[in-house]
Amino acid sequence: MNHVKRFTYAVTMATAALILPGPALNAVAAEAPTAPAANVNTGAATNASSDDASSSAARSYTYLSFKKNPRDPSNSRLSLVFVQRIDADRQRTYTVDSWRAGSGNGSKDTCATNKGWLPDGTYDIKTFYNNHNGGSRGVNGISWLLSDHKCHTGKKRTELFIHSEMRPNGTQGPANGGDSPYRWDGDRDYKSNGCIKLKPSDIRELRGYRDTYPKPAKLYIS
Repeated sequence: MNHVKRFTYAVTMATAALILPGPALNAVAAEAPTAPAANVNTGAATNASSDDASSSAARSYTYLSFKKNPRDPSNSRLSLVFVQRIDADRQRTYTVDSWRAGSGNGSKDTCATNKGWLPDGTYDIKTFYNNHNGGSRGVNGISWLLSDHKCHTGKKRTELFIHSEMRPNGTQGPANGGDSPYRWDGDRDYKSNGCIKLKPSDIRELRGYRDTYPKPAKLYIS
């Protein structure tokens, strides 16, 4: 379209040269739009713009948010939130995805080790495991290790994870026998010793976002 405009303008000026006297033609030329001066160092300008965009993207980040449900701790919500830095002065925040999750065995005593849901506050996400092997009484498969956190009495809650119930390789154990940490048996498995638990399909979705979004470094519980 710009080429068409320039061609039209050139034809118009050529026609004007045939029918207008010199002073009038000069007046028309003076009123014509002037193209901006070309930047000789166009490569440097392009690179600078690219660097700015990359820098903004680098400042974008995600975090996890766990919203506790006082009516049913096993039916709380874990969300992945993306904070997109558009430039130095603007950002956009939105929830990428959200899943049902539980914490604790139903107790809302944040100081009750291996029973109560986790205390409110900010947690560091220390390590991601694709194939954690915690044994028959531990955490297995896809999981995230969280930092320790003090409850309201100052007691420290430790060995905290976001996890599910599966084998270390991510598959489900056999559907026989009693309750097993290697197999998801339904909604009752949202209950935990305090850790945040998701069902296997949901924790795989959360893991999958590691390929398309910045990896979360913080968990906020409220």
